[in-house]
Amino acid sequence: MKLPQKDYYKLLEVSPLATTEEIQQAFRKLARKYHPDTTQNPVEKKRLQEIYQQLVDAHQYLRDEEKRKEYDNNVIFKFRTLSKSQVKTKAQTTTKDQPWWKSLFSFGKKEKEKEDPVKKAEQLFFLGMSMTARPDVRMIQTAVSYFEQAYKTNPQLLEALFNAALGYYKIGDFEKAKNLLKEYISKRPSDQAAEILYRLINW
Repeated sequence: MKLPQKDYYKLLEVSPLATTEEIQQAFRKLARKYHPDTTQNPVEKKRLQEIYQQLVDAHQYLRDEEKRKEYDNNVIFKFRTLSKSQVKTKAQTTTKDQPWWKSLFSFGKKEKEKEDPVKKAEQLFFLGMSMTARPDVRMIQTAVSYFEQAYKTNPQLLEALFNAALGYYKIGDFEKAKNLLKEYISKRPSDQAAEILYRLINW
């Protein structure tokens, strides 16, 4: 699909996790505020007409379940995973008799040996990813916390920085998302998907 010039959710001032009813309420509120008939000034009326039309377009698109699903499923709105080459081997991160996933929940326990920051960052990252499966504000907020901790622990783990930015976008904190995306792009300028997402919310 062809993406708009501005993000539909930011236009309507709602979280991408908003319900259809919340989107409808937001549109009505903004439609009253920016309706062209609220002024007789020709210059101001023209400005309001442009804003109002953008609001109408966003509302019509997002109230259509199929179109909204298509919009949300665009690759730029997907959380990033780590490639196999970025993750330590199973032998390095788990014991012989322990399933790999159990190690994700053991990083908080006191360890005899000094903790490996790279390993800890990966564990935090995967905990964050486990929270993103359900489109729930609290779950995404928790995921963001893990992603931010992962990036702080290992600044080379740029996927954690991107996911933190995307998490803020998902819960409707567009300013925080924009700032983190800007930082991410400065470190990985070749990421076109991130550039597109930054453009959508940076207006």
